[in-house]
Amino acid sequence: MDNQEKKSIVEKYFEAYNEFDVDKMVSYLHEDVEFRNISQGHVTLALNGKKSFTNQARQAVSLFEKRELKIDEIEFEDDVADIKINFMGILALDVPEGPSKGEKVELKGRTVLKFKDDKISSIEDIS
Repeated sequence: MDNQEKKSIVEKYFEAYNEFDVDKMVSYLHEDVEFRNISQGHVTLALNGKKSFTNQARQAVSLFEKRELKIDEIEFEDDVADIKINFMGILALDVPEGPSKGEKVELKGRTVLKFKDDKISSIEDIS
């Protein structure tokens, strides 16, 4: 798989994420996908397998009225895409000891995707 094909998958995956289309999102994932969310150097969520990821993604849909991941830059090395991202979301519910429903959440971060068998096999969201 060349970098253009990987870039196309990345863009389609992010588009599905922004559209809250979980079925489309997971169509780009390998059955054995690994997911990790890393915040301030700590792993806050780790999942293994497409089924676990799908369940979590369906739950996450209810957190935001609107959400958008924008790609700032993509760098490819072998089967890895290192993506600088901007995230913006409008909360659909109150977060305990955090922001309230309707508040805008914004952050910059990175998403590192690994590819295997023409699918995304690993996702690390880092903020």
